[in-house]
Amino acid sequence: MKLFPQLPAVAGMVLFCMVLPACTGAPPPSPIAESPAVVNAATTDWADLLGPTSAPENWQVEPCDNPVLLCVTANGEILGTVERFSHPFSEESWPGAVPTTPVAQRQFLEIWVADHYAAIKSDRAGADPNLQFSAVPPAPARVGRLPGLRYGYTITHPNGAVFDRTVGYVATDGEQIYVFVTGVIGGDPSGSFGNEADLAAFEPHLATLIAGLQL
Repeated sequence: MKLFPQLPAVAGMVLFCMVLPACTGAPPPSPIAESPAVVNAATTDWADLLGPTSAPENWQVEPCDNPVLLCVTANGEILGTVERFSHPFSEESWPGAVPTTPVAQRQFLEIWVADHYAAIKSDRAGADPNLQFSAVPPAPARVGRLPGLRYGYTITHPNGAVFDRTVGYVATDGEQIYVFVTGVIGGDPSGSFGNEADLAAFEPHLATLIAGLQL
């Protein structure tokens, strides 16, 4: 059974290359204050989703001008971004009832991740059969108030050099599917993070940020 996840398989992490310039034309807005309000399904802006933030010392996290992106900055320079997607559950080709229980939602998310891995692996193999795909088993993670999964994969060249590495979170409330993703593309300065070191430094803070989302 294929769900055909809504993250475009052909683009994958290249999405970051397409959208990052949109957030670099002007300084990011001021950080958004924590709000107790819970976002509804129509929310389309990081400013409405963002709860308590966390970042390495002297780094800042705030919505980009592009509402799809969250900017991670230091000394006025963008180090990377976190991209968000959401779409109605009705757009998924899920054959059964809408998953409303934690067990059913976990089952759906596990299949979503498996299908996403398969789509990305197939796409990258089609682009370059020498690329090697290595997936991280999905792990339970809080996405705001929702139970979700953390997933990720690394694609390397035969010599071990990283082609791209992705870290993502996915959750559903039975009405919407929420996806938050970041990573690094080797040799591409317009990728989500410019280098592995910055991504590694931010990863534990990303987990805190995702757990605090207004969902």
